[in-house]
Amino acid sequence: MNSTAYWRDLVVTTVTDPAEAARQLMALGLGRDVLWLALALAVVLNTTIQAASNVLFTTIDPAFQGIALSLVTYAAIVGGGLILTIFTIFHIGRLMGGQGAFEDVMVLMVWMQFLRVLVQAAGVILLLTVPFLSVLLALVAFLIGVYIFVHFIDQAHRLGSPGRAAGVLIASIVAIAIVSFILLSLVGGPIPGTLPNV
Repeated sequence: MNSTAYWRDLVVTTVTDPAEAARQLMALGLGRDVLWLALALAVVLNTTIQAASNVLFTTIDPAFQGIALSLVTYAAIVGGGLILTIFTIFHIGRLMGGQGAFEDVMVLMVWMQFLRVLVQAAGVILLLTVPFLSVLLALVAFLIGVYIFVHFIDQAHRLGSPGRAAGVLIASIVAIAIVSFILLSLVGGPIPGTLPNV
C-alpha cells in the first residue's frame, strides 16, 4: 500500500465523506501509546507553523513583535486544549447515550489536528501570496471543520444521528467553557467579560 496515497485519499474522504473517514480511522485500531505520540507530534507541528506565522507577521509589521505568545506557552495551550476536548467529548458523549471507546474519540480528534496543521500551512503560504484568500480559507475551513467534527462525534459514539452529535458538541463546548472559567478563576487569570483594574 502506498502510504502517501492512502493519507492523501483519507484527507479527501474526510472532507467529502467524514463519516466514512471516521470509520476508516477507527478501524486502524491504534493503541493509546501511539495516539499520545501522534497527539504530541500534532502539537509540535502546530507550534512550528505558529512560529513561522510569528516570524512572518513581525517581518511584515514590527508592531506585532512581543504580542505573540511564547512557543512553549502556545504549545501548552494547544496540547492542553486538545486533551481537554478529547476527554470532554468522550465523557459528554457517554452521558448522552454514546457507545464510543476513548481511543475512537482520540484518533478522530488527533486526525483533526493534523488537518488543522495542513490548513495553517496553506494559510501561511496564502498570506505570503494572496492575503485575502488566507482569510477566506480560514472561514471555509472553520465551516467545514464543524461539519467534520459533528460527523466524527456521531461515528465515534455510534449515535446514529448528526443532530444528537451536534448536541454533544454544544454540550461539550459549554462544559469546556465552564472548566476554563473555573481554572482561570483559580489561577487568577483574566476572565472573559471582566474589566482589568485601572
